Amino acid sequence: MQPKRGQQLVQSLERGLAALEMALEGNVRPVDVAEALGIDRSTAYRLLYTLTAKGYLLQDARTRAFTSNPTKFFQLYSKVANLLDWPDVAGEFLTRLRDKSGETANLGVRQANNVIYIAHKPGQAALSVNFALGTSRPLHCSALGKVLLAAQPDAATSEWLASAPLTGFTAKTITEPDQLKRHLDTVRADGYAVDDEETFAGVRCIAAPIHDHSRQVIAALGISGPATRITRKQLPDFAGIVMQAAAQLSADLGAPEPDR
Repeated sequence: MQPKRGQQLVQSLERGLAALEMALEGNVRPVDVAEALGIDRSTAYRLLYTLTAKGYLLQDARTRAFTSNPTKFFQLYSKVANLLDWPDVAGEFLTRLRDKSGETANLGVRQANNVIYIAHKPGQAALSVNFALGTSRPLHCSALGKVLLAAQPDAATSEWLASAPLTGFTAKTITEPDQLKRHLDTVRADGYAVDDEETFAGVRCIAAPIHDHSRQVIAALGISGPATRITRKQLPDFAGIVMQAAAQLSADLGAPEPDR
């Protein structure tokens, strides 16, 4: 909608939105924003810093460049989804994953130190592990959460581990920062994460990352079920099913093929 004649735009807001749109197109630096908007670098930096402080942008610790934070936009979208329902494409893959694995299929995004369940397809077996939409689980022990943690840079992981509350929920919960960091390295290398009765005794979960068009991890897709059905011996088979569904959903969201 175009502003009506005589109405004044809020210049700082207009500039901030312009800077945000630049960051959505790729890495951006204060000098880029300054040149594009005809402002000084200090003002450009304050615009980018404000967007970062509000969670819309991320700053690379090495290059100092700013880029969009896909998780923030995914969280905003999940709020809109409460009105519009979850996209058909995601629901379709959740249904496929549930039917192929026989277990509850879940989709989650990060919110601070937790993962939030924003869509799911309940398992149909008499004994199933089902979580209500909006349920949160700690990042460090849930399969969905580990996937989201493993997706961030090492520097961000180290910073998070320095202050994260690694609460123990079962005897298997990883509560030592160094051990969790090594575990996340394994998750990153394997391409999937397992909650091996670390949140609830008797419950296993497997999750894999969902990528957007820029290969950023924006969510995690997984299954949850009784450890008697998701056995250690069957973990590789279940992991393959989850990873395949996550890859197909990512492709439908525009994610390019990963580098070989």
